[in-house]
Amino acid sequence: MLLYQPALLGCAQIRFFEAKTQVDCPRDLSLLTAIDAGPVAVDWKNSSEAGFGVDELEREPVEGALFAPAPAAAAKVKNYATWNRELVAWLYATQTLELLKSPSSGETSRAGESERDFRVRLQQAGRETRDGSVEKLRKTYAPKMATLQEKIRRAEQMAEREREQASQQKLQAALSVGTTLLGAFLGRKVISAGSLGRASTAARAGSRTWKEMQDVARAGETVEALKQQLSDMEAEFTAEVQALESAASPATEVLDRVSVKLKKTNIAVRLIALCWTPHWQDAQGNIQPAV
Repeated sequence: MLLYQPALLGCAQIRFFEAKTQVDCPRDLSLLTAIDAGPVAVDWKNSSEAGFGVDELEREPVEGALFAPAPAAAAKVKNYATWNRELVAWLYATQTLELLKSPSSGETSRAGESERDFRVRLQQAGRETRDGSVEKLRKTYAPKMATLQEKIRRAEQMAEREREQASQQKLQAALSVGTTLLGAFLGRKVISAGSLGRASTAARAGSRTWKEMQDVARAGETVEALKQQLSDMEAEFTAEVQALESAASPATEVLDRVSVKLKKTNIAVRLIALCWTPHWQDAQGNIQPAV
């Protein structure tokens, strides 16, 4: 047998809002609670989700159904205003929105978003942020590296010129020394002004050769110093990129739990009304909800 049992229906819209965490989550609640005959007729802490909204209420019962009598408290109009205030107070005291927060990024999960989905979203955002940071680093280092590479190119050209000049100077010095020695080997016993001049020229050529070799060494040291600077800069860039990539992973980091409180100004009661809900009553008088 279908039996309609009286209950108090409370329908409200609540809104969790917090600018800091960028949370804006409205919810519709429909609650059913019994109306007792005792001193406290209605206690919202004993309520349960109705499972339907205001727009789903039926105005006509099933034909042939029976109705249990309405409680005495439900006949007093002023009680509904009291129950309205009590519903607001109960919602304010009990309703919170539990969210997850990433300590590394400061990002907060969305209402209804699972931990898995939140971590996936964090990973995607992390990759985009990391790629952007790496690109920014690359743009910072690229001109510096290009400048060093150009200095290395010019220094290598200079070193090559110094080597060519040193090679030519070696050849000239060798020719000067060879001419002087040839004169000595041919048996010139008298030191003439010419032979002295040639010896002096050979000495000067040797001195210039030594100077050219020093220039070559210095040019080589400059090239190596610049190459070392470039190598150090590349290592520094690589280390910074690795630091970005090894930051806390959203897949493994411990997430914080935050609660968004409900403000009374964000509670709107749409309906407080007496309603009858369908139940089945068997031959033994046992009653069970029909839905």
